[in-house]
Amino acid sequence: MGRKKINLVAMFLKLDVQVVISDVDVMWLRDPVPFFKRFTDADVLTSTDHLTPTVGAREELEKYPEAGSAFNIGIMLFRKKALPFVEEWIHIIESDDKIWDQNAFNDLARKGQQILPDDPNHFFKGDEGKLLMGVLPLAYFASGHVYFTQRMHTTLGIQPYAVHATFQFSGTPGKKNRFREAGLWAEQFEYFRPKNGFLAYESSLPKALLDAAGPRTGKMDINNTIGHFELVNYQLKELRTAMALATVLNRTLVLPAFWCGLDRYWAPHSGTLPGSDFKLPFPCPADHVLDLEGAFSRRWDENEFGPHLDYREHSFLNSTDLPHEIKESAINVILCAKGKGYCPEPDAPGTVEVNKIFLQENLLSEQIALTLSPVSHVQVLKFSTMQNAFGNFTQAEDYAKFFRRMNHMGSVWCCIDAHPGHIHYDLWWDIPHTDKFGRKWGTQWQPTAGP
Repeated sequence: MGRKKINLVAMFLKLDVQVVISDVDVMWLRDPVPFFKRFTDADVLTSTDHLTPTVGAREELEKYPEAGSAFNIGIMLFRKKALPFVEEWIHIIESDDKIWDQNAFNDLARKGQQILPDDPNHFFKGDEGKLLMGVLPLAYFASGHVYFTQRMHTTLGIQPYAVHATFQFSGTPGKKNRFREAGLWAEQFEYFRPKNGFLAYESSLPKALLDAAGPRTGKMDINNTIGHFELVNYQLKELRTAMALATVLNRTLVLPAFWCGLDRYWAPHSGTLPGSDFKLPFPCPADHVLDLEGAFSRRWDENEFGPHLDYREHSFLNSTDLPHEIKESAINVILCAKGKGYCPEPDAPGTVEVNKIFLQENLLSEQIALTLSPVSHVQVLKFSTMQNAFGNFTQAEDYAKFFRRMNHMGSVWCCIDAHPGHIHYDLWWDIPHTDKFGRKWGTQWQPTAGP
């Protein structure tokens, strides 16, 4: 499809039409035409994978070659003079289907380039000096890392023109979830109305874990990851409990907002991506930790893995599109210790008091369902905590199915400087178990590279 896109550019340039083209995973947030009209001398403007702005919060083209990372062809402007360049680009990629169109663009644009250090617009001459080219400001035409990970628009206090869902790790479901987390995705009616409502909770992250979550050694070694995994594992245990509850109650789970101590990439690093600059730990997109494409969005064999469990992004209940009747239909589930006078016994339905219902800690699944049966009609159950919120499944077979499903929910962190350098997350890290690769953990899990 990318190759067809370039042919379309050539077709419109032959008609003397200026072309602004973007990938399907680009979200436009405001009209860019006034910005492009400021640079009428440019033959080509392109977005970039550079991660630190060279012009701060100013709406200017990036300084080049200071912003010298790969040009990203997800957002581009072409004017008629660029037609021979585009035709040569087409010829190169159609001559060899192994050549990536973006690499070919970068090679052509930089071939025989001429730097113009005193140019007020930060233009440079590309394609053997034949074209006047510029790099779009990365904070305003943002990559996925700039927008969703660094959240540069918040730091700089600006409104981007566009965001491109790059630098993510879970395919189309991951891209959709990022847009949803940011409140940028328009939903269908059915998205807000699953059959049995929602289950939500607030993560109770200890400050000590956050304080210790960043790089331990500053090196690209496994010891550098210890704090990060301690932080994420705490959250994964809460998530596992929430997923058990959502399974028992047949509710759609609202994911928590995750925090990570280290960034994620496809190559070794010591904490943040080379070329980026932001504070650790940070609120990380769900696809940094969870396999949204291969696990959460997959329809598993229910005979082996238990009932399907749907999910929503962490910001779902704050959506401006959330229907009023759902906002108003919510109950707080308060965990309580056995023996407390106000804590109900698990042999009868619980009692709703104003906007809350108490649930005894560490109950079996059938006891939980019975206690919460009086609020089965309520749209949103908000748990005060996941600590001791679930004892186990009443039936061993249900536990076995849930165990097999949870074995696949985690994604990977990447990377230490080793082969292999990635480390798989494990939702059963805190108990003896056999993981999805057949590795036996008789003691508490430790970060281990591979397989």
